[in-house]
Amino acid sequence: MKEKMKKYFFPIFLTVLLFIVLGFEIYLLRLPPEQIPTRFIIVSLFVINIISIITLGFFVIRSIFRLYLEKHREVPGYRFRIKIVTIFVGLVLIPSALLFIAFSGVLESSIERIFSKSNREVISKTIDTVKSFYDFEKARLLKFAEDFNEGKIKGLPDGISVERLKNPQEDMPESIRDAFQGKKSTQVISSSDGDVIIAALPEKQGVIVLKMSIPSYVTKKVEEVKAYHEEYLKMGSFRKAVKSNYFMFLGFLSLIIIFLALWASLKISQEITNPLKELVQATQRVAEGDLKVKILTKSSDEIGILVNSFNEMISKLDKAYIELSERHILLERIFSNITSGIIFVGNSGKILKINKAGEEILQISADKLQGRHYSEILEFVESDELKEFIKKLSQERIYEISKDLNIKIKGRNKMIKARIVSLREFEESEATGILVVFDDITDIVKAQQAVAWEEVARRLAHEIKNPLTPIKLATERLVKKWKNKDEEFDKVFEKSTQRIISEVESLKNLIDAFQKLGKLPEIKKEPVNPVDLIQDVIELYRGYKDVKINFISDGEIKPVLLDYHEFKRVLINIIDNAIKAMNAKGEITISVKLNNSLQIEIADTGPGVDDEIKEKLFLPYFSKTKEGTGLGLTIARKIITEHDGRIFVMDNKPSGTIFKIEVPA
Repeated sequence: MKEKMKKYFFPIFLTVLLFIVLGFEIYLLRLPPEQIPTRFIIVSLFVINIISIITLGFFVIRSIFRLYLEKHREVPGYRFRIKIVTIFVGLVLIPSALLFIAFSGVLESSIERIFSKSNREVISKTIDTVKSFYDFEKARLLKFAEDFNEGKIKGLPDGISVERLKNPQEDMPESIRDAFQGKKSTQVISSSDGDVIIAALPEKQGVIVLKMSIPSYVTKKVEEVKAYHEEYLKMGSFRKAVKSNYFMFLGFLSLIIIFLALWASLKISQEITNPLKELVQATQRVAEGDLKVKILTKSSDEIGILVNSFNEMISKLDKAYIELSERHILLERIFSNITSGIIFVGNSGKILKINKAGEEILQISADKLQGRHYSEILEFVESDELKEFIKKLSQERIYEISKDLNIKIKGRNKMIKARIVSLREFEESEATGILVVFDDITDIVKAQQAVAWEEVARRLAHEIKNPLTPIKLATERLVKKWKNKDEEFDKVFEKSTQRIISEVESLKNLIDAFQKLGKLPEIKKEPVNPVDLIQDVIELYRGYKDVKINFISDGEIKPVLLDYHEFKRVLINIIDNAIKAMNAKGEITISVKLNNSLQIEIADTGPGVDDEIKEKLFLPYFSKTKEGTGLGLTIARKIITEHDGRIFVMDNKPSGTIFKIEVPA
């Protein structure tokens, strides 16, 4: 603040001095010329005005020259400064010029009107009238003196006194002296009490003198008229000088206003553009990467707020840049040290980045891949599967794909597991790139193959047990009917033997499928009535006296595409587990409903399943009993999944468990 005061003190002081001098000059012009040495003082004041204007002009010209240099050097902000200066000067120059022309015309006409011929005649006639009045009174008084001396009148009017003088005196008025010399004479004598008219007439024995006093108010008016007349004559002699002086005053005032506006506009524009100039220079440095820049200009106005906001923004940007750099370094370390291979593909299809693990898996250096299109990876890797996979990528809109691929690199076969994810801000927005994560699972596949036969054997044993259960139940029922000599033995015998034959055939198909494929039979869907399927399963458990199986059908149930045998195997697995959980005593309720999907619920009244065990039930080899293989529910979930459905566990109220199956209808 103090620096600004020092900077602007002299120009402001100079401007104030100019106005004081001009005001004093106006005051002098209004005084009577005889009271002061007017010409000398006015000339002196003009000299001071000229020096002040020259000094102010120097500051203005210096500022304009600096502005010219800024334009020549293209200093940021010079265009804005030129605009402000042009607008300020234009707004001041035009009105000042118009006012100068208007006041000059008014001044010219006013001075000419004051010293016009008619005014001069009026003033001259006024003086002539005053003279005529005094001449008339002197002639009248002289006539009174003659008539009084000749005896024509005996008394004189009021206000006229008479005096006879026999001898002359030293201090007597000139008119009386002329009368002693034999001349009749009149005279006007002025005093503080007013004017006195004297008429002196010679006679034989001396001189007769008549005096008449003029009232003081008349005398005062006469003196004022004389003074006005003398001042008017003197002003008339200075008419051109006065006119020139006023014109110069208006010119000086206009120049002062214009120079002051020019200087003010330069300073105001400088105050505005200096922070903006620093701001532009700072932004250029930021664009070049310098985030340590800071603007030191301080101001309490909006420019100051802008500068403070810029400094705060750059400070936050610097912190964010440092954090981003640290994160980038961290990500680079993670990217380099992660054991999975990672390839980042840009939206143009070019490979932008590959980590060390990716180089090792593909046995290709990053320099050979980065910057090339992802399809060119086939130059280094032999694989028909990969070729088809890349072709699919180029034709489809990718979101997320996982695939196992057999590839051949430098004569060596490998199995890799690849997961491809498109990077999008929103699901419907365009992808900004593709992230490919892949692992070499060759050794894992070999290890899995080593234990595959063991798993197949265990699964085969488990799956063989499922058909044996209904065979055993049918045989026991048949023996029981035969021992009891039941009348329905023949009917039961036929039905049981058909069931045994059917299950044996199913078992044979299962063994054949395992022998051929080494895996569970392929799902073959055909229209199946779920009610008939469930009734067939329920029929297998009629021999359990202490187990009550209820069936509930909600509405009309139409045929659904299912694999009859595999779906039947799922239901048998679940019911077997339910009977074991209830220790062969309890109630099982099977309900079926069909809307958009087929929904089957199998609820038992056993002890239930703890929450932490529910998800483990479907894991391979997890079993709650020592006798179980832990594959039953795993196979059940796999069969349901291959039907594009799902299976999950819920609690039954007040006790027990519910297995719910949902498959598309």
